[in-house]
Amino acid sequence: MKTLGESLDPRHNSVNAIRLAFAGSILLMHAMALGGYVKEMPKLFFHDTLATYVVAGFFVISGYLITASRVNSKSFGDYLWRRILRLYPGWIASFVLVALILGPLSLILEGRSVRGYDWSSAAGYVYKNLFFVLRQLDITGTIENVPVGRVWNFSAWTLFFEFSLWMCIGLLVLIAPKRLLNLGIVCGLVSFTAIKVYDKVTIDLSSYGTANHGRARGAVDPGLIMSVLEPMARLGAFFFAGAVLYAFRDKIKFSQIAFWICLAFAFAMAIVGWFHVVAALPFAYVVMRLGVSPKLSRVNYPNDYSYGTYIYAFPITQVLAIVNVNHHAPGWLFCLMCVLATAPVAWLSWHYLEKPAMSLKRLTAGRNKAIIGVP
Repeated sequence: MKTLGESLDPRHNSVNAIRLAFAGSILLMHAMALGGYVKEMPKLFFHDTLATYVVAGFFVISGYLITASRVNSKSFGDYLWRRILRLYPGWIASFVLVALILGPLSLILEGRSVRGYDWSSAAGYVYKNLFFVLRQLDITGTIENVPVGRVWNFSAWTLFFEFSLWMCIGLLVLIAPKRLLNLGIVCGLVSFTAIKVYDKVTIDLSSYGTANHGRARGAVDPGLIMSVLEPMARLGAFFFAGAVLYAFRDKIKFSQIAFWICLAFAFAMAIVGWFHVVAALPFAYVVMRLGVSPKLSRVNYPNDYSYGTYIYAFPITQVLAIVNVNHHAPGWLFCLMCVLATAPVAWLSWHYLEKPAMSLKRLTAGRNKAIIGVP
């Protein structure tokens, strides 16, 4: 029986394919809501929307890969430079795309003059969102008559927490003695889980919708600290679960029985509403067990279109939603249109922005060891 470390070939695995599938799933679920076909993203018989489980999967993979990147980086500076190069160009481009192209286009599609476009608000949409925090969600006078109005790219909310967790693992490796690093990673998982347990038995913020720049909506005012700490813990638990799997990759063995037990446990917790509280590690085992398979190794590799798909899909879908207001297409056709419109933008972003930006990593002489899925 092979261990995780033995099973995961850096060049032949399905991790990138899974990430692209996750990004595509988010695109489709958002399309159904933004197109007005459902009032909220589907839950089926689960406690939370399906998108929350997909995002959890994203953070599991990120925890594994980013921990690998940090451990194998020459220094914290080298690691930080690489992470900024991977995330920041696409982040900025997604806001510039809206401000310069999609915003004016939205007015044209509504039969209005571009002369009425609020360029000062468009500029604010870019510079207020520069540092991974969504401080402005809309551009004045745009997308006000679509099913989900005045929100250009709510998908981007997770990137603040993603980058924060990258910094957590980066600093942990920097300050922790090597012999205590694995213990520190386990403590990270335990700490975030403890916060979620506290939240679940008290406020239970995850049961409320989000609006008004991501602040909790409902009868309970959680305060600013918990409004940030709860999603950090919710996502951080899965990130650190992935990090734990990396830390003990040479000891964790994969078996079919363990896979099905972990899947059944995660499934049950998703139904009763405790998935984000106690299912991080079993779910991480399931995701990485699927990732070791080489069957989909050619999908999304060596190119990585998952980030572009995730970051551009929401605003592109909002533009298509304008057209769909007056020409209501069947749901499947609207979703197909969103896929076809997003795919070339993600392709262009990777080949002409993200990949060229990553070539600058040589400015900090980093590690030579291949890390799966981590440019």
